[in-house]
Formats: sequence, C-alpha cells, structure tokens
Amino acid sequence: MIDDDGNLLGVVNVIDAIAIVLVVSIIVAGIAVVSGGDGPGTNLGATGALAVGLLLVVLLAGVAVVSGNGSEFETRYATVDLGEQPAYVVDRLEAGDVARLEDADEEITVTDVHATPVADRPLVTIQTELDDVVLENDRGRTTERFAGVPLKLGRELRLDFGAYAISGTVTDVGVDPTLPIDATTTTAELEARDVSPAVAEGLEVGLTETVRGETIATLEAVDREPATVVLESDDGTVHEREHPRHEDVTLSVTLQTVESETGLTFRDERIGIGTTIELALETITVEGEITRIDDGPASDSSR
Repeated sequence: MIDDDGNLLGVVNVIDAIAIVLVVSIIVAGIAVVSGGDGPGTNLGATGALAVGLLLVVLLAGVAVVSGNGSEFETRYATVDLGEQPAYVVDRLEAGDVARLEDADEEITVTDVHATPVADRPLVTIQTELDDVVLENDRGRTTERFAGVPLKLGRELRLDFGAYAISGTVTDVGVDPTLPIDATTTTAELEARDVSPAVAEGLEVGLTETVRGETIATLEAVDREPATVVLESDDGTVHEREHPRHEDVTLSVTLQTVESETGLTFRDERIGIGTTIELALETITVEGEITRIDDGPASDSSR
C-alpha cells in the first residue's frame, strides 16, 4: 500500500494524505455548521465528520508505521581526521577503543587507526563505528542522523576516551570498517655521496628505522666505493681523483609507504626519483637521494 518512497498507492505521500484527510474533515464539519443552523443535528453532523476524519488519520498513521515508513536504524563507519596528536595519545589509541561523544548520550568504537610514521606529533586518522544511525525518509529523500545531528562531511566530533579527549573532523562516511588507506612496501635505491668513514663502515645490512615500535625502513644492501674529488691544476686543467677517505654509498632500502592519487609518500612526505630523504638507522643517520623506486606488494598494516 505504501511504497519505498512513502507514497500511498504509489500516488500521494502518506503524510500529505493524512494532512488532506484532516483538512477535508474540518471543512466538511464547518460546512455542516454553516448550512445546518443551530439545531442539535447540525452539531451531530459536524462532530461525526470530525470523528470520521480523525479515524482516517489514525488508520493512515498506523499503516505508515506498519509499512516501515519513517525512521530506520543502520550502522555506518566514519573516517575522522584528528590532525596532529601528541605521542601520549597515539600510544594509547587503538582499534577497539570506545569513546563517548561529548554533549550526547552516544558511543563510538574505533575500528582502525593510521598515524604517520614520525616521532614528533604524527598526523592521525581513525575509522569509527557509529551504531543507531537514523535514516530518515522524507518525501523520498534519505537523511542520516547521529546523536540527533545530520551525519555530514566536515562535522566536528569531540571524543571522550576517559583518560584523554580529542576532537576531529568527519571526512568520509560509508560501510567499510577499515580506513581507505593504501599502505604499501616500496623498495628504493639511495645514493649517499661523500660519506665519512665512520658512517660508511657502520652501514650494515639489516639496520632498521623504527617509530613507535613499527619498522618503517630496512637496509637491504650496501655498495661502497671511493668518493671522487675534482681538482684543478695551475694551468687550468681539471682532474678527477679518488678521495683519500670519503666514500660514495649506494643503499637498497625497503620503505613502508602510502600510495594515493597524489603519489607515493614516506613519513607523510611525497617521494620520487630525485627526492632526498634522511634515514635514522638505529645508531647511524644517513642522507641519500632516491635514484630508483620499485613498488612492492601491499602491506597489511595501516598504523
């Protein structure tokens, strides 16, 4: 009787039908009073018209409820950008955490966490499960509401986790409990030139860079050769000679990266051929220029 768009017999919206019946009943009752004089039959006719109208309103409202027209409840997953966060928040935040939405009697559950692999104030994004999202169907148009407010992109959420509170911005809403972040493993070749003997000799296969317990770079291979220097003689002749101590080092490294429409990023910075990056490999820090990139298989970790 009432279709998915809330229309009665596919013609008129059920809310409109209720309003029409109510208005018609009032008009009929008014006509009865005006045309019937002051007799008791007039009052009886007006009352009967109103009673019939109200009965029809109640019946239509009941049909609407039985037919499922109105509000429905669903689960949605919202991506929330938390921006830069201090280490004490990042160390505590993990999938399964439950937060209360401030100023509302609603809870959300964290289903996924991604923090850029930097030691100082990383950028954090979380995926959250929102239960009891209200889907309101008004004249065929569906509106999603959570905690009484429309669930729209750009909405600010203030989340109370008990030990700490944070705020973020909704950037996506959907049905996927995992973050839409394409974490990948990338093999790159770096050229480090004019490296001191102490650094060159300390570069060993297996050295790693770790941030918050996660390995983000691993040294896979090392190739060393004497660095060169350019000398100019008194007559202006240019000579290339080997440096007596310094070396040029070629490094093959595996990097934990994120691939997006804008390109490949490492530590939330875009990288490519010609990019210079610095690696803090345990007790040694080395800087090199990327000369080759080979994309590897996707990583399972998004944090």
